[in-house]
Amino acid sequence: MQPNLVGAIDGETVSFALVKDGDARLQALREYKTEQFPTFTDALQSYTRENQLSTAGLPIGLAVAGVTRGDTIALPNCRWYLSVSGIKSFVAREPLVLNDFESIAWSLAGIAPGRLKPVGSAAPRAGEPGRTFLVVGTGPGLGTATLAIGADGLPTVFAGEGGHSSFSPQNGEEDALLASLRTRHGHVSFERLLANFGLQNIHAFVGERQGRTSQPPAAEAIVAAAQRADAQARAAVDLFTSILGAFVGNMVLATGTFDGVFLVSPLLGQMLPFLGDGRFRAAFTAKGRMRKAMETVPIAFADQHHARLEGVAAAMRARQT
Repeated sequence: MQPNLVGAIDGETVSFALVKDGDARLQALREYKTEQFPTFTDALQSYTRENQLSTAGLPIGLAVAGVTRGDTIALPNCRWYLSVSGIKSFVAREPLVLNDFESIAWSLAGIAPGRLKPVGSAAPRAGEPGRTFLVVGTGPGLGTATLAIGADGLPTVFAGEGGHSSFSPQNGEEDALLASLRTRHGHVSFERLLANFGLQNIHAFVGERQGRTSQPPAAEAIVAAAQRADAQARAAVDLFTSILGAFVGNMVLATGTFDGVFLVSPLLGQMLPFLGDGRFRAAFTAKGRMRKAMETVPIAFADQHHARLEGVAAAMRARQT
């Protein structure tokens, strides 16, 4: 029986692995630079030849950093594009193509609570039948998804675009931040503040209020500076965590995901000491009459290696069940 082939493309790299029947582990893991091949099909062909795989009827699933609607999928920061019909012709089988954040949500369906790092005092809950969870992650954008575990124990993922919802300030400082960004962008989404470049926007805003107008460093460098007690960086991170808490709370109310929240992405992992200092949780629960309900919602950081490949594999297993 042929294994499932799973792949993930993030612009600069493409990864492949095999998942054999009855075994969830990733095998024959291989990563290439996308610049090594003129097209995705060339990279796929190289991997299948290397592993002596027949492409005829080969089950394949992909996670891509792009919008997955339609036959032609453009990939940011990459000269490639994907043709779903072209892949289908190559393997003589319909491929499964997921947005990369959707694939990360799939990877969390069976995660053990012991692998999660709590943010706050509420203990994370396992993905048991009937439970629903919110997944939120930052990076080049601000991703959201809902993970629902059915009564039969099978997971379903609903991808969302909550990051593009309108930023709603909660105090005078955030009012000033909104006004500053509105003059440049018109509509100000939460993504303008909570993607990696959003932390840079906040850092620049804090600097302007302090009379500084220098170019903001990379998001990871801002967090590192905050850890060294840099005043501007710490003020930016504190404002970021408060806005993130309010946004995550909004998404829980909108989706009804009261069983828990999974935070993902390297930047949020780097921020864990700041997320746990009370500002994030206070903004998360500050929902008026819904405060008591919000106080019971557990939030945890999920740090999973190869999450996109594992998520594609989980989605393929669900489709083949």
